[in-house]
Amino acid sequence: MEIANKKFLIYGMGKSGVSAYNFICENGGTPYMYNDKKNDDICKFVHISKFSEIKNIQFDYAIISPGVQIVGNRNIGKLKKMGILLISEMELGYLFCKGKFIAVTGTNGKTTCVSLLNHIISKRYKTFLCGNIGTPVTSICSQTTEDSVIVCEVSSFMLELTSLNFAPDIAVITNITPDHLSRHKTFDNYIKIKKKITENQNKNQHLVVLAELESVETLANKLIVNQKNRYKTNLIGEFNQKNIAICEKVCQILEISKKEFNKSLKTFAPVKYRLQMLGKKKGVTYINDSKSTNTDSTLQAVKSIKKNIILLLGGSDKGNDFYDIFKEKNIKLAIIYGETANKLETDALFMGFNKTSKFESLKESLQYLERFVRHGDNVLFSPACASYDEFNNYVERGEFFNKYFEEL
Repeated sequence: MEIANKKFLIYGMGKSGVSAYNFICENGGTPYMYNDKKNDDICKFVHISKFSEIKNIQFDYAIISPGVQIVGNRNIGKLKKMGILLISEMELGYLFCKGKFIAVTGTNGKTTCVSLLNHIISKRYKTFLCGNIGTPVTSICSQTTEDSVIVCEVSSFMLELTSLNFAPDIAVITNITPDHLSRHKTFDNYIKIKKKITENQNKNQHLVVLAELESVETLANKLIVNQKNRYKTNLIGEFNQKNIAICEKVCQILEISKKEFNKSLKTFAPVKYRLQMLGKKKGVTYINDSKSTNTDSTLQAVKSIKKNIILLLGGSDKGNDFYDIFKEKNIKLAIIYGETANKLETDALFMGFNKTSKFESLKESLQYLERFVRHGDNVLFSPACASYDEFNNYVERGEFFNKYFEEL
């Protein structure tokens, strides 16, 4: 792919959009920024104010940020009709990365897997941790060499526009359960998008999946993970045993010994806001799982704690239902809040679970939480929803809960 003397439309001025803009400038291309929502910061860039202005410029490519809705977006349809090639920021960066490229997708476990892989592999290789975890691929690709290993967390949003060029050396699918249905519309469509991570791989490349996904079709060397070992780790929950087994299989491909793997595993700390044990106060244990933004993730978190759970959940709606959560017998009380509070309450009652308290916001929920907790309880903040009704992202939401804990 040539960048020099080419014109690029950067659609979406989030972190990845800005990174792509800078990368194209550095490599002799001409980028123009466009954003659906009005943003005063766009004036810092060469930009297009109205989408209709695009027809006045002969663009070669459009780089689409992951935050831009694809399905049902008329602007995307117009770009395709104009014959402009559409790719994601991730794929743009991938095309200029040197070394081995490991791409990890899945509904849950992505962040833990890429963080653990980076922790272990970095002992042997020069690694770059990037993608959905917060560092755009275009911000690191120029630094890579043939000896590098790129560990990339890949969301479904990033896979929607991958082309025939995207073929990671090692692809990983951790699991697939319903999520982001408000964006992808159907679960079948979501599954198809997740499987795109392997559709261009060849027999010299690898696909790593758990036994439950062994039916995924691929031309790559498919490696099935059957988690049998019990790992000594700082990570709690049965699902993390599976995540570790996946990472061990990837490390075997890279010829990292079992001894090296286990030694590094012992020093790996849990990912922030993913079943993060904050500690005890007045005999009550507080756990921050703000990163759980879907039903299955929260369900696995609930299953990892034996009893006396006071579960805080709620936020903005992603189109999921919550029935399975309320089957669990170890939930003492569910404190529900936010945009999805009514839906959570309805699903709970349908399952015969009536131990709920409902509030308008997370702040209000936490103000009342102290009335309910007792010695021996486990306060699990695992929202099962996105954060956008009150916060910019799960990190901001997680920090809010951490601050609450610190001030107790």
